Amino acid sequence: MKYPGLLNHDTARVGTEESRKLNLIVGGMVTDVIKTSLGPRGMEKVFIDILGEDTITKHGGAFLRKIDVKHPVAKAIIEGVNTVDTHVGDGTVSTAILIGMLLKKSQELLKMEIAPATIIRGYEKGLEFALDVLDEIKKEKSTTDRKIMSNLVTSCLTGKAMTSLVPEDVSITDLIVDAVCSVANLHKKEIDVDDIKIEEKAGNANSIQLVRGTVIDKTIDNAAMPRSIENAKILLLNEPLEMMRPKTDEQIEINSPEQMMLFLNQETVDIRAKVKKIVDSGANVVISRKGINAIAQEYLSKEGIMSMRRVKMNDLSWLERSTGAKTCESLENISKDEIGFARKVYEKNVGGDKMVFIEGGINPKSVTILLRCNSKRYLDEFHRNTLNAIYVLRNFIESSFIVRGGGSTEAIIADRIRERSTSITGREQIVIERFAESIEEIPITLARNVGMDPIDTLTQLRARYANSDKGILKWYGIDSEKRKVSEIFPNEVIETSVVKQQMIKTGVAVTNMILNVNDIFMKDEIDNTHCHIDGTVHAHHDGGKAHNHFEQEGLEQRQMHHYY
Repeated sequence: MKYPGLLNHDTARVGTEESRKLNLIVGGMVTDVIKTSLGPRGMEKVFIDILGEDTITKHGGAFLRKIDVKHPVAKAIIEGVNTVDTHVGDGTVSTAILIGMLLKKSQELLKMEIAPATIIRGYEKGLEFALDVLDEIKKEKSTTDRKIMSNLVTSCLTGKAMTSLVPEDVSITDLIVDAVCSVANLHKKEIDVDDIKIEEKAGNANSIQLVRGTVIDKTIDNAAMPRSIENAKILLLNEPLEMMRPKTDEQIEINSPEQMMLFLNQETVDIRAKVKKIVDSGANVVISRKGINAIAQEYLSKEGIMSMRRVKMNDLSWLERSTGAKTCESLENISKDEIGFARKVYEKNVGGDKMVFIEGGINPKSVTILLRCNSKRYLDEFHRNTLNAIYVLRNFIESSFIVRGGGSTEAIIADRIRERSTSITGREQIVIERFAESIEEIPITLARNVGMDPIDTLTQLRARYANSDKGILKWYGIDSEKRKVSEIFPNEVIETSVVKQQMIKTGVAVTNMILNVNDIFMKDEIDNTHCHIDGTVHAHHDGGKAHNHFEQEGLEQRQMHHYY
């Protein structure tokens, strides 16, 4: 509806009732897109971009980031899912499902004429109950327990591309746990995920490996240089071994052929002096962020020194942590502290390309996971799966509380919230009951994705908790392999409590933010914006059909009409 005199002709107001109804519908649509990816039997999504490149993934955050959405509510949900992905690295699909169900239940509550403010207060109270229950049921474990860490990684990767495509004789779980334990301080509960480099290369999945050092996707500069050096002394350079062009225009006056020869030979003299500094430092492997010209390469190869040029800054950072070296800013003063150590440096043919492996010392502070797969699209998915598992272990190291998976945690929270809701008076009691039903949607979706009947599953779950001894905590959830409701044991599926906590907090925060919006004002979209040859810029709301572009000048004398 438009208001003459209040709003411009190109501004429209949707209206209070229509706005809220539209917002809640959009939220459900986003959830419906991604909910089938939940669980080990969840389905994958394919996104094809404008260039025709496809992405295959069941990672909720990765897929939602790919698609372009227009409605602000859909954008808010995607931002909420991204928040969960950024902070805990897992639980993205569960978060989207929770937000969608909270919005769907809000529609039912609004039809019952319950005010949005009451719904928001009820959801906040439900969040408080959920976090209290989570604190009651979570169990603390030792961060040095590698069996718990292996179970966490297995639970995270089950049903994903990495476990289905990698042969059973390659233990991805042990590889990721070893990588994390190599760089983490388990006693201080500290870890920097950036200490683990993930390198990708096409090839056979059997060849996935953990390198206790750094792998660089480069070749050795010169064929005359050694291809392998043991007990290597590493020098990292941020200075070029070549003549650089001056940043300002300069002129050199030459009056004789002898001066010309001196000028040409000076480059060789300067490069030779820099190489001598490197030789005197004792380094036998030089890795530079900048260029190394042919003259420098020749002198280095004569001294038996291996070199690599134009290495990325990130690679230098990983090399500093894996070898103990420090990037040298000036060759005039090379200190012993700047020289690093590597047990072995060698060049290897990987997937048809040559790569350089720098294996660190006894306890390198940085390691590399080299992923292999015969498809680029699945290499990207392997990368996402590996990051998920690393983030799960980081969560456990920083906060070593775990809960059981298979939807059992959400089922317990829903059951306890439903019990506590009886102590609440007024309409908020109904809202809290709907909140419990929204939490319960996660195990129901998990059951639906493995082929179980959702109504039968819901009745069985509620019956199990209603008939169980309240003094003994039982974890009833969805057994995806046997496709039935059963007790989940610690050696089967476990998850970190931090993921559940972040999922519920984000779900309630995003839902309440959407519920707080009760009206939408928007400008009309303008199409066919263009400029005439006389400089007039305007647009047509009708597609330009009623516009006289040529102003009666005739087809032969019509003006230029530029569209952009």
